[in-house]
Amino acid sequence: MTIAHKVFYFPQLTIESQLFHVPGAYADGGLTSGGARMFSPEPGGRGVLEVTPSLQVREWETPFASWIMSKTNGEIFKVQMTQTPQIANVSGFKYPFNRSGVPWNNNQPWNNGKNWNNDGGYVIASNVVLEGSTMLTLNIGTLGEILRVGHVIGIGDSTHIIDDIEYDGSTAELKIKPPLRKNVAIDEFIFLRPYFTGMISNGSEIRNSYDASNVGQIRLNRIIFDEVIL
Repeated sequence: MTIAHKVFYFPQLTIESQLFHVPGAYADGGLTSGGARMFSPEPGGRGVLEVTPSLQVREWETPFASWIMSKTNGEIFKVQMTQTPQIANVSGFKYPFNRSGVPWNNNQPWNNGKNWNNDGGYVIASNVVLEGSTMLTLNIGTLGEILRVGHVIGIGDSTHIIDDIEYDGSTAELKIKPPLRKNVAIDEFIFLRPYFTGMISNGSEIRNSYDASNVGQIRLNRIIFDEVIL
């Protein structure tokens, strides 16, 4: 039987800090098909995303903070990473695509009068790579050597950090961690502003920061997301 997991989108709050890292092979954040948490060995380690939101000033109007605090019992989030030094600097380069690769042009069936969600740019996978691999070949095109060691990339809704990189013209050979969570096809989009899929592992810590008497101004403590592999 296939279990369809409910996945929530983490609200795009103003943040103070954000860091993606892969601390080791064991993390309290494994997820069984039945939704049970466990200590789970994962070859190559599991990803962790730490996010510290800035002061939220309109909690009484839009109670995002209290909603987040209610989602600490194994609920799964997709967290879109915001611009930090871990995100490749693509300022000045215009990307006409959103995550689905559909341009938001006027007079088209999908036009809703709004700007497309700026998910940043993407590059293209040059060859087929199987799940579990730590090597990836990319076609950088005309972007130049914008990816460096320490940058993160997105493959599907998984985040990977670049551990090593070598360039040969418009081709880049990457060593990444954690290992690939899915097979990668030729010409698959590799996003430069990733989504991270995970669940909150420090719920008691973030709930301690809620003060309803502070005229709706809430400062959440650091939120730690452990990677979930669906």
